[in-house]
Amino acid sequence: MEGRDAPAGAIAAVDAANFALERGQPNVVSLAGLLAPGGFVDDRGVPDVERFRRVLADRVRAVPALCRRPVSDGSAWRWEPSLPDVSRHVRLWQPDAESPHAGASAASFERVCARTLMTPLPLDRPLWELLLVPAAAGTSCGVLFRLHHALADGLEAEALVAALCDSDADAEGGGPGGSNVDARPQAPARPADRSSRLARLREAGAQTVAVFRRTVRSRVLLGSLGVARDVAFLDVGLAELHDGAKRAGGTVGDAFLAAFGQGLRAVLTAARESLPETLPVSSPVRLARRGGEGNATGVMLVHVPVADADASAGVARVAAETRSEKARARAAGTFTWMASPRSAALLMRFARTQRAVAAIASEFPGPSRTLRLDGAELVSAWPLSLLSANVRVGAVAASYAGRFRVSVQTDADHLPPARVVADAMAAAFEAIAQR
Repeated sequence: MEGRDAPAGAIAAVDAANFALERGQPNVVSLAGLLAPGGFVDDRGVPDVERFRRVLADRVRAVPALCRRPVSDGSAWRWEPSLPDVSRHVRLWQPDAESPHAGASAASFERVCARTLMTPLPLDRPLWELLLVPAAAGTSCGVLFRLHHALADGLEAEALVAALCDSDADAEGGGPGGSNVDARPQAPARPADRSSRLARLREAGAQTVAVFRRTVRSRVLLGSLGVARDVAFLDVGLAELHDGAKRAGGTVGDAFLAAFGQGLRAVLTAARESLPETLPVSSPVRLARRGGEGNATGVMLVHVPVADADASAGVARVAAETRSEKARARAAGTFTWMASPRSAALLMRFARTQRAVAAIASEFPGPSRTLRLDGAELVSAWPLSLLSANVRVGAVAASYAGRFRVSVQTDADHLPPARVVADAMAAAFEAIAQR
């Protein structure tokens, strides 16, 4: 089978660094969704897999990023052209004895997603797969697009999904409101003189010091990771959340972080741990992409309110910090310890016992219009969060078709169900929207 070859060449250092992060959980970016009946999905929510593979094969060949595989000689990584065999990359979920009704409800689709999170992607072929889940929620077919973080960050992953859809994706990300992650940041300002280079060196030093701080005392939020994950989805009207966040003095992104603080509060309460005033949460900041890079994010540390149960009041507190932290993260550029595979490997050695970050939260704008895959409308969509090192809870959000959609992931062996966090966040969103 012939097709367009993906360009070969060295893998950007910031992308290759992601191979060093696969400790305890595959470092895979995942986007989950529900497809309504139509096109290749029948009235029962059962997909015609062979038809879909035929349609997708041509579209994949037009996306170079999906037609290459990583190769390493032990000291460096490079991309090698590799045309995917869609019969291996597009799979149908097969329920096993432990989950005979995997297609019965939205809750069971969450369980499918949780189990899939722990499945690595083979490195001997292009680093992506698409999983179809028959009747994942009533008559809707579940779809789960997974790709290795070395290939793309969350925003780029959304663009790759859009490239596989029936028509061009709506480029207007985020809808109303302000996100803490910009869809189109300005090109990075490179150091032009000695003073700017020294400023970046000072920032690198500050980032290193921050990594080694030990400010998080919780024993439930941080610790060794188990082998099982739990996932919960929630969503809220984007316009309502935007208006409520604006009245509270912040953006949709600030409301997301404030609500996540309430989710962390619920975990600590369930574990009968004391509630600190705030907890530090690691959150990415979108940077301009340089040639050949699949990842372009900086990092800001935001102290989200936990002790105060008033989520609306938390929005303003978060906003006051994100305004300065976002600018700082942009000026700093790529997180120092993610600049190369070697430094990322060193970071992971320490990160298993770190006490500087309590949780991970990321958020990015998505399409404002609904998308279609081979005639089936994508009626719901959620990005899936990642856990890493010793961090046991994470949340990720994206806007899609007028809704703000959040997924929560927890370490199922050590934390309460992800639904505990999701329900607390949903209540917080409601309080902010009704402010």
